[in-house]
Amino acid sequence: MAEPMTAPQKRAGGLDAKTRGIAVMAAAVVIGFLLLFKMGGGGDTASPTVGSKTTTTIDTSGLGVSSTTAAGGTTTTAAPGDRKPGDVLVLVLNADGPAGSAVEASTKIGAAGYKMGTATNANSTVTLATSAVYYAEGFQAEATAVALVLGKAASTVQPMPSPVPGPGADKANVVVVLGKDTAPSGTTTTSTTAAN
Repeated sequence: MAEPMTAPQKRAGGLDAKTRGIAVMAAAVVIGFLLLFKMGGGGDTASPTVGSKTTTTIDTSGLGVSSTTAAGGTTTTAAPGDRKPGDVLVLVLNADGPAGSAVEASTKIGAAGYKMGTATNANSTVTLATSAVYYAEGFQAEATAVALVLGKAASTVQPMPSPVPGPGADKANVVVVLGKDTAPSGTTTTSTTAAN
């Protein structure tokens, strides 16, 4: 006949099995949390203190998005591309925008540091109700940054069509084609997008 089971005996100065198991589980949870936090990028950015203001700006020198806290610290939270604006050739074409809007948009993009092609009209076969920002292969992140400079939504960014929309577009990395939604010179527009 088998002996009846008894509860584990406590060791002198030690922990019983149940307490040791709980301690191991707690340590595993803490280590797991730290690993997830580090992999999620949380370890690379500074947290603003409670009550501090955070501003998000487009960092056109590095094509990133920066967060600046009231304490003055700046951390880069996203970098869409590895190229600097001066390494990206942008061309602005006017399809259906007001006269002079291609030159105005080109000046605005150039002021952000981009290399600019000569602004001109799109091919006569191109008509757009909504402006588009096209990119050559490998330049999607840069096209998104150019769209932000113009206050356009990311949904306006598309791969370069074939045939290209106008003269010089085959040599540019990013091509902005202005549509009927382009505001006349001297007016300002605000673009808002819903967060996903």
